[in-house]
Amino acid sequence: MDALGINLSVLITQLVSFIVLFLILRKLLFGPISSMLESRSEKIKESLEAADKVKNEADEAAEKLEKEINSARQEGQKLIQDARVAAENFRQQEIVKAEQESQEIITKANKAIEKERDLAIQSVRKEFSSLVISAATKVVDKSIDEKDHKDLIDKTLKEEINK
Repeated sequence: MDALGINLSVLITQLVSFIVLFLILRKLLFGPISSMLESRSEKIKESLEAADKVKNEADEAAEKLEKEINSARQEGQKLIQDARVAAENFRQQEIVKAEQESQEIITKANKAIEKERDLAIQSVRKEFSSLVISAATKVVDKSIDEKDHKDLIDKTLKEEINK
């Protein structure tokens, strides 16, 4: 071994030193470093689990928000539809009301026309009575037969109509 440049006593000393150093390091450093690495590994694992949990919660919150948005959208559509129905009902009620009012106006106008017609008939009756009196005065002044009487009434009526 001397030919290779290896000294046996140095080799054994180095081997013993290495084993002693290894045992000391194992006792003093390996345990704390290993526990620190395990602790760090556990923290990383917990952080990953917490991140997954937060991601799942965020996904659930996004789903819930989407459902609420869809629900609000549907409710908005329902409100719009209800407003359209209410507007249509109001329009129909107003049409019915306007038709009733127009019917009342027509009824009042017909009553007014009937009243005017009755007044006109009364006026014609008064005129006719004065015509009859006038014709009777003429008949009294002159005695006439039935034909003359009829002619006289027709003549008097024509005179009054032409006035």
